[in-house]
Amino acid sequence: MNNYKYLLLLSLAVFSSCGKEFLEAKPDKALLVPTTLSDMQALLNNTANIFNKSPYLTVLASDDFYTSTAGWQGLSVIPEKNAYIWAKDVYESKSIGDWNNAYKQIFYANVVLDGLLKIETNDQASFNQIKGSALFYRAWAYYKLAEQFCAPYQNTTAATTPGIMLHLNSNVNERPGRGNLRQLYDQLIDDLVTASPLLSVSVDIKTKPSKAAALALLSKVYLAMERYDLALKYADEALAISSRLIDYNTLTLTAARPFPNPLTGVNDEVLFYSASTAATLNAALTLVDSTLYKSYTSNDLRRQAFFKDAGKGLVTFKGTYSGSIGATTFFGLSVDEIYLIKAECEVRQGRTNEGIKTLNLLLEKRWLKNTFKPYQETNQDLALSIILAERRKELIARDTRWTDLRRLNSDARFQVTLKRVINNQVYELPPGDNRYVFPLPDNELSEHVIQNTR
Repeated sequence: MNNYKYLLLLSLAVFSSCGKEFLEAKPDKALLVPTTLSDMQALLNNTANIFNKSPYLTVLASDDFYTSTAGWQGLSVIPEKNAYIWAKDVYESKSIGDWNNAYKQIFYANVVLDGLLKIETNDQASFNQIKGSALFYRAWAYYKLAEQFCAPYQNTTAATTPGIMLHLNSNVNERPGRGNLRQLYDQLIDDLVTASPLLSVSVDIKTKPSKAAALALLSKVYLAMERYDLALKYADEALAISSRLIDYNTLTLTAARPFPNPLTGVNDEVLFYSASTAATLNAALTLVDSTLYKSYTSNDLRRQAFFKDAGKGLVTFKGTYSGSIGATTFFGLSVDEIYLIKAECEVRQGRTNEGIKTLNLLLEKRWLKNTFKPYQETNQDLALSIILAERRKELIARDTRWTDLRRLNSDARFQVTLKRVINNQVYELPPGDNRYVFPLPDNELSEHVIQNTR
């Protein structure tokens, strides 16, 4: 079904999650539009099904995990199998959840933002939080779409590089073209800059965006754009609000899920909760890259916290920050990632000693007590290599690796060629390959919406 037709149908049924009382008050679905702040908040509270679902095909396409031929053959979803081997035709005319879910988030956010234009209220605090949340969710969705369906951001070419369709209101009859990448990034940055002062410093549950979450996302966006000055600025602002790290010495490392549930327990590092429920990421035959696993030394507690020995030299992943929340994998925003952005940007800005000190603040919470020897490196290139290696180890299975591969492959020092072996056939993804950009769903194409080169 065409995305716009889907949204039109969705607009008639979208409010079924608003609560029984709301439905009883307006039984005619054609009249189900949010008119109060409570209605708006009810829409935004649809977190499990809409706002906190993350894409995951990029994780399968990166090099965090691998699988055997038997594991690959056992994949039941065509896009998963094709994403894993970087096939030219990823979807084979199947529906694409990564695309559809993001545009659902955008549509819901736009419904709220449009509704707020018609509301007069004395409850300015609630109004601000709702508006800031809707802007954050829209920016989050557009950022995820950009990192999957658009080419990496390059300042010199952004104005001529295709973006994706920008929907800035809930009118499903509008048919915007792809526009360009600069317009896309300008919009999502504007959304976050506007959202940040509106959002509360603290929230009652981490499925809701906070001020620190908006600042953290700004930092991630600017890192992807290679604007290291601004990435550092917003990393510092986010950490000024929330900088507490988990001491891994306090965890039960042998547990099946060592980390606390961020929704009902205490995980100070989670700034915004978003996750994927893809069974593939938790499957027994989804294995951790062996070279990556061997890079953790015996006193590095991440080795025990993140991984499970599956026998016969095989290792699986268990260290999601989703904790005990079912078979989900955490892809949200976290304090440790912001430390790593700060460290990298400090080094790239010529502040090498500061960057290494920032990295050490993180790592001393990751190693067996009294065994960590802080890094001491004054050479900028070597310091950057150290930080990027630790970033790789810290953020495994966080849906950051695909973005890192895309941005770092433009630097000869950090280029890698990904390889798969299935049925004795070798598949490769070299740096800068067109397959680092996923194709748009075929049913979105028109004379105004061109396909990505694959």
